[in-house]
Amino acid sequence: MTENFKVLIVDDEDSIRKRCIRLLSRQGYAVVGADNSSTALKLLQNERTGFDLLLVDIRMPGMDGIQLLKKIKTQMQSIEIIIMTGYATVETAIKAMKYGAFDYLTKPFDKDELLNIIDKIVEIKSLQQEVIELKSQLTKTNEKQMVIGNSPAMNKVMRIIEKVSPVDSNILIQGESGTGKGFVANAIHAKSKRKKQPFVVADCAALSDNILESELFGHVKGAYTGAHTARDGYFKKANKGTLFLDEIGEVPLNLQGKLLRAVQDQAFVKLGSTEATKVDTRIIVATNRNLEEMVSKGEFREDLFYRLNVITLSLPALRERREDISLLARHFLKWYTAKLNLNPLFLPDEVLEIIVSHDWPGNIRELENAMQRAIVLAENKTLSIEGLFPARTEKDPVRFNYSDLFKKKASYQEIKREVVKNFTKQYLTQCLIFHKGNITNAAKAMGMRRTSLQRLVTQTGLGSQSFKN
Repeated sequence: MTENFKVLIVDDEDSIRKRCIRLLSRQGYAVVGADNSSTALKLLQNERTGFDLLLVDIRMPGMDGIQLLKKIKTQMQSIEIIIMTGYATVETAIKAMKYGAFDYLTKPFDKDELLNIIDKIVEIKSLQQEVIELKSQLTKTNEKQMVIGNSPAMNKVMRIIEKVSPVDSNILIQGESGTGKGFVANAIHAKSKRKKQPFVVADCAALSDNILESELFGHVKGAYTGAHTARDGYFKKANKGTLFLDEIGEVPLNLQGKLLRAVQDQAFVKLGSTEATKVDTRIIVATNRNLEEMVSKGEFREDLFYRLNVITLSLPALRERREDISLLARHFLKWYTAKLNLNPLFLPDEVLEIIVSHDWPGNIRELENAMQRAIVLAENKTLSIEGLFPARTEKDPVRFNYSDLFKKKASYQEIKREVVKNFTKQYLTQCLIFHKGNITNAAKAMGMRRTSLQRLVTQTGLGSQSFKN
């Protein structure tokens, strides 16, 4: 970094100034000299790239070093300053540090003493630059995190996103829990003409039936017991922007009629009011349920379904785009290593192979949680299987008998499926043992919804009751 590190020496003594210039130039620094504060200020104002460090003599004719220090620090906080003095006292040192000096040197000073202080400043400047770059990387990574993948299935999703984003129509996003429906909705909003307006998320599954109406449409003062003030709902907050209704299939039937009118007419009535409020809101909904099946069972209004289902976007499960798993794993490794301010970590090939072969029933959410856990628990700067799947231990490793399959002349893909199936069952077994058969706690640990885990338990032939103490 030394060749890009610019130093300004400000001293009226030619011998000191020239000595410092020679010394620092030999170290590879870009060095300029000034014999007084006025010249230094002109250089600071005219220098396009700016200086990183100033070495300033405390006693100079005209404006002295302390005055120059104060003036610079009020205008250019990022510049570090070392005060040089032949008349060092505790008082002058305290005064210099008080006004923002990094350190001070007593003349005549040893060259190694000066270089050591400058080395510290260079290191700090380097770290500061890394922090700036890190923030930029995190912002870019956050945008890319919305939709990641090179598989044909994800390429198709991305093409649809590009087409539908500029078109102001309602969109239904379908997919299993954890497939990234919220990220896709956010990506559509970010590419739309409403991108500078609010993106409001309403998790319909997280709100109880009795408060969902108030949360969606708002209420007036006195609408119900405890409504001491009026409040806007999600529709009003999303005016001019996008409203994302997550888990739309969880909206109770008795509220679907009012939701239909709001979507259809772009108008709603607050709870406790009779006056309609007009809005201009784009609606994106998501569900992990089969809405058509719900319609046939009378659990979801047909007219609301067709009003929402203008454009359908189906997200594939992670197991259906296995070629994207390694890409996502490395993405989360980079993301959390940077976010948690950790040193670079190594992801061994054998660990990555197990990550890719796992079915990830909780999809991206489960993979992300597992990677974050493995990063935090990493030892010797290396990710491990134990970090990814804490239910596994060395005493109970995943074992598999290949001989029978070899005898049957099974293909690599067939054997791989059996290995993954066996691993999944063992992982679920250990997780349920650890959580004593509690599906809710096990689902939280695995980063998936309770209903998804219940389906997986059924598919693998396990029963949570058998794990309860």
